[in-house]
Amino acid sequence: MDETPRPLDDIRREIDALDHRIHDALMARAVLVAGVRRAKGADGAILRAGREAAVLRRLVARHRGDMDPSVVVRIWREIMTASSRQQGSFSVAVATAAAGGAGIELARDHFGMLTALQPSSSIAQAIRAVTEGKAQAALVPLAEDVPEDPWWRSLGIGPGPQLVVIARLPFAHDQRAGAALLVGRQDFDPSGEDRGFLIAETRAEISQARLRAALEKHGLPVTGFPASIDDPGGGSLQLVELGAYAAPGDARLAAAAAEAAEHANLRVAGGYAVPLDLPRG
Repeated sequence: MDETPRPLDDIRREIDALDHRIHDALMARAVLVAGVRRAKGADGAILRAGREAAVLRRLVARHRGDMDPSVVVRIWREIMTASSRQQGSFSVAVATAAAGGAGIELARDHFGMLTALQPSSSIAQAIRAVTEGKAQAALVPLAEDVPEDPWWRSLGIGPGPQLVVIARLPFAHDQRAGAALLVGRQDFDPSGEDRGFLIAETRAEISQARLRAALEKHGLPVTGFPASIDDPGGGSLQLVELGAYAAPGDARLAAAAAEAAEHANLRVAGGYAVPLDLPRG
């Protein structure tokens, strides 16, 4: 078997030709993204966190060779965020308390170097940027990280596109320590493997055990209760995390609410794609 190394110049010419094909594919992709923008119209959501998660799962699953899969994730994160910017104004408000104070770094890692980030001194300011249309999403702390600030109580309320959780960052487990939630004023975009949030509002005291039993009896697995607020009148608001996303109008929600308490209300507060657990080299 001939093991004579190939001439370096030949290898470099082949790499150059491959770079041109990659560039051609990126330009062709941009044309298709422009078609997506026209098909969705002005009211279509720019950020599709669920679809992005599904694409990354598919690419990592088919990945082979010496390149670390985390590099594939980083490359496609830049490509997908560039596609979002191509479809319209795109910026992210970042609460400085997110991810233990590392919110800007976390957002930059996920959304790339060219996305406009708006540092916000408070969670309320970051969320207000979304509700006022000044940002398309806000990065905020996990509810359990800031028990003194129940920012989540306004999720899933009001007509039209509601403010809901749309993602959890980081999406790839090996990127960094610390986590935060991304909220947006749009419909939740399922990825096919998701977790969900509900807000349980009751007029009378109800234990988490009773609420869990009611939800799980109707096929809604509970993974935890990240936060809660007691009402001086005897009721409560509880943020519930589900092992799967339940959409508004799901008949199981009404059945579970009736099972849990006479005056219980369950409203959908969004969810997030299950993070990608990258193989470690």
